[in-house]
Amino acid sequence: MASPEPPFPDAPPPPPCPDAPAALPCIPGALPALEAQATLPGHVTEEILLRLPTAADLARASMAGPALRRIIANHTFLRRFRTLHPPPLLGILSDPFFPAQPPHPSAAAAGTLAGTDFSCSFLPSREQRWRRCDFRDGRALLCIDTDGGAMVRDVAVCDPLHRRYLLLPPVPQGLPDLVHHLDPFLAPASADEGADTAAGAPLRFKVMCLAQYHTRLVLYVYSSSAPHAGQWRTVTFDGWAALLAGVSIHVRSSVAFGKRYYAHGCFCWPICAINKLLLLDTATTEFSSVHLPPDLMNHQVAFVEATEGRLGMFALSQVPTHLVPRLRYSILVRTGDDPGRWEKKKVVTLSHDYCYQIIGVAGGYLLLYLVTDNPDSFPPGKVPDPGCFSLNLRTMDLERFSRNRDILPLLGQLYSGFPRYLTPPTI
Repeated sequence: MASPEPPFPDAPPPPPCPDAPAALPCIPGALPALEAQATLPGHVTEEILLRLPTAADLARASMAGPALRRIIANHTFLRRFRTLHPPPLLGILSDPFFPAQPPHPSAAAAGTLAGTDFSCSFLPSREQRWRRCDFRDGRALLCIDTDGGAMVRDVAVCDPLHRRYLLLPPVPQGLPDLVHHLDPFLAPASADEGADTAAGAPLRFKVMCLAQYHTRLVLYVYSSSAPHAGQWRTVTFDGWAALLAGVSIHVRSSVAFGKRYYAHGCFCWPICAINKLLLLDTATTEFSSVHLPPDLMNHQVAFVEATEGRLGMFALSQVPTHLVPRLRYSILVRTGDDPGRWEKKKVVTLSHDYCYQIIGVAGGYLLLYLVTDNPDSFPPGKVPDPGCFSLNLRTMDLERFSRNRDILPLLGQLYSGFPRYLTPPTI
């Protein structure tokens, strides 16, 4: 089967988007002669190594000598490196794991994950099966499937690379109402819980569970560290009724939360039926909302980190205008206390040879699943390959990520991380 051109029409490469996240600076010539750096004081050598631009450079440095290898293997150093260098997108968790494929720059690192048990089959067995709900920072969140309308109870946090797990206490069951929407997910530890200082100390994390009842919206929060270590607490969104004020009973019954995204310390859920974006500040566990553009019907949306702490939004048309699919990029612009407006920055016209779906955002990429719309319209042997393309959020360049056609785009979860040798235990 012929390999297709990237699914843009013939045109020069797009210029970098000025509102996209800036890349971390590279240090020219940082890697050569690292053997000589081993004679420097340890803290100086560590600072030099932290400035290497990629994980591949760090791996090569570790082979320069035992002194450098000891520094790089230290868990505290690895965590500092991971903090300074956002983990790249390596693959898709869709049972099985679909890694990035050559020539994508993440392919080599993704290859180190071969054989990893991402299904976490080492968990204790239950009458009902464990279901993976989320993945973040090297950890998988799994829950036991429940009957429709019931609150989840059994929850586990796992480290698939190191085959470790932690069973959490049951989620509180205090509300008798049926659950209309349930979203368990992992969250980063807030700043007041601090970063680990002791070598080998496990990273802190949070588990959250958003539950929509008939008349209320409740967030359950579990923290692995003080001040609420080892227990669930409950946060109720008092503004939920006000958010739905004026909405008809018919529309209320069809309110659906879109796919969850994370940007600049906040989780966000689009609620397109009421043109709202629900925001959750992970540091304060406070809810807020912003308006969405009114023209998002028949669009898939994804939210990303833009520059200057702003929120970016991609909107993918599902019913193409004049049969030309488009990917629109906008920025939420706020001045003072105003609610903000969405300012369009770029429109990317996509090839009409494909149908598109957004899988998600991770590791500096927006991942799109592509499938040929009408294979019979192509000559024999010229049908474009289906699979995934990644859109670089800094340059807006599109490149082939995977040719696998068995991915379930609506169920797949993106895996961003580092090669196995740069990933210490997280539990």
